[in-house]
Amino acid sequence: MFFSYIVQQLQRSYEVSYEIEGDKFSIIDIVFLTFCPVSWSEHTLYIGKSSILSPLPDRPIMLITTDDAPVNDILLSGSSLCIIKDKDLNDIYRIIKNIFYKDLKSQVILYKVSEEALNGKDIVSLINTAASLIGNALILVDANMKVLVHSTDFEIMDPLWAENIKLGYYSSEFIQKVKSNKDMQEWRKSDAESKVITLDGDKQPKVVTRITQNGHVVGGLIMIAHHTPINHSNVKQLSKIGRILFDTFNNIFGDNRFQSFHSTILYHLLSGDDISSTIDLSILPHQEFPKNMTVVVARFIRRIENRYFKKTVGVELERIFPNGYPVHFKNYIGIMVQSISHEQLKELNNLVESEEINIGISWQFTDILDFRKYFYQAVSSIKQAQRLGVTNMILDYTDYSFYDLLFNYSGKVPLQNFCHPALQLLKDYDKVNNTQLYITLKTYLKCNRNLGITAEALFLHRNSVIYRINRIVDVTGIDLNNINTIYSLVDSYRIQTFLEDEQVEIRISANNVD
Repeated sequence: MFFSYIVQQLQRSYEVSYEIEGDKFSIIDIVFLTFCPVSWSEHTLYIGKSSILSPLPDRPIMLITTDDAPVNDILLSGSSLCIIKDKDLNDIYRIIKNIFYKDLKSQVILYKVSEEALNGKDIVSLINTAASLIGNALILVDANMKVLVHSTDFEIMDPLWAENIKLGYYSSEFIQKVKSNKDMQEWRKSDAESKVITLDGDKQPKVVTRITQNGHVVGGLIMIAHHTPINHSNVKQLSKIGRILFDTFNNIFGDNRFQSFHSTILYHLLSGDDISSTIDLSILPHQEFPKNMTVVVARFIRRIENRYFKKTVGVELERIFPNGYPVHFKNYIGIMVQSISHEQLKELNNLVESEEINIGISWQFTDILDFRKYFYQAVSSIKQAQRLGVTNMILDYTDYSFYDLLFNYSGKVPLQNFCHPALQLLKDYDKVNNTQLYITLKTYLKCNRNLGITAEALFLHRNSVIYRINRIVDVTGIDLNNINTIYSLVDSYRIQTFLEDEQVEIRISANNVD
């Protein structure tokens, strides 16, 4: 109880005696006793000489007094009492005012976090708000050893938690430390929801709060006390803040919709709803959508049943693109962004490797009403890449647009008819002469007709490549200096790849024309 906590703080620095019968009331005010009569409340903490109590309390109260005389005679059953020295009275009043102020501040923190959650703030902004108000880094986790989201306003100095965040789940070393920690082992269901935990070798203590649902632990919120010392208000409010963050996380990802206005528009555009019936289209230009937009879409390579894994990817996209507009549609986790920096591209690569996902990136566009078209460009990049056996990569629609065209081709003329005859001539020649002219030309075109890069890709000497190219020209009669011939050959190789469903064996990321 709060009264008990106050007395415990006083006992560290002052000589006090303490007797509790009740201590079941919350404190909403403090009163310094004077010679003036007072009215009594169970929720007020009274400080001063009990000899001047007037009128006598008509209900149980909380009292800190300097009188040595028996006070219990004038207090009703259920009251809480602390006796201090007279010389400490003013100091203790100031200390308690500060404690009371901190507790009041914690109520304000809870109010602000609740208000932002109700206003549809995204989860990354929400946890950063909570962390900034508390003054320490916060990490939200689930019961399946996954890191769901963490604040970014404070650097996380703890090496174990820094590793957990990088991995997206608890490291084996961290799990072993938690299992061997005595405080964790003795933390019972009947105990408080929040507890100060310090693992072996920790540089900073942590406040850990359990998040429960229907009697089961479903997650937790961790506060790392690196920037601001732990105080009573942290422990008191952290469980409520954790509940708000966890519920917000579930609300955002659980029903496949995001709660912000922008994300609601994006969901409607994807679902094919007539948004004019629910949203005034005239206000769209005023909703601060970027002038230039690109869609980033992620999808797991294999079917994932654990919805928290899916949530983690969505949160990571929000972290990488803090100014983006997220949307979760069917099995795709997307975010609309203004641009993609080199650093963000590196982080997307890390996400692809750690989560076993493919990420598609659309072309840039300017009209928000075209969002659905460009969302499906990113989706098509993923689908066509998987069809060609390409996985765990970032997939630019530019590299797969032609395959998308072929996939949606519905003409009566077979696609094979659009292949340049030179390709078949080279295949036939290779078969008879045991050569590799077909793959040499393909690699030469992929390398933007650069002899040096082609030689390196084929593990050949430059002169060998020149010989092969000259032989290709002799066999087929094509003009490799004609740009239209180049376009036709590149498209033909793409058609062949599409029709044969073969995986290209050599990929050159720089100057890739395929």
